[in-house]
Amino acid sequence: MSFLVKARCQHGELHHRRNTAEAALKKAREMSRTGCYDIYITTPEGRDYHSSEFADLPRTPVAERPVQKTTPPRRQVSR
Repeated sequence: MSFLVKARCQHGELHHRRNTAEAALKKAREMSRTGCYDIYITTPEGRDYHSSEFADLPRTPVAERPVQKTTPPRRQVSR
């Protein structure tokens, strides 16, 4: 499952693959800052999102981490 980031720039058309929506958005923003335009992100399902639609891009749900229970450190008793 990968996301495709497509853009045009002075060197022609560029394509980059990323594993998550967040990584694809990060790459798209980076490309925009460097002067690329006509930026699209294609989801693994084949839906294209233009840069004006990036807010609608489905995000990867954050995996919940199991709570790790820790025992407090033992206090040393002075004698």
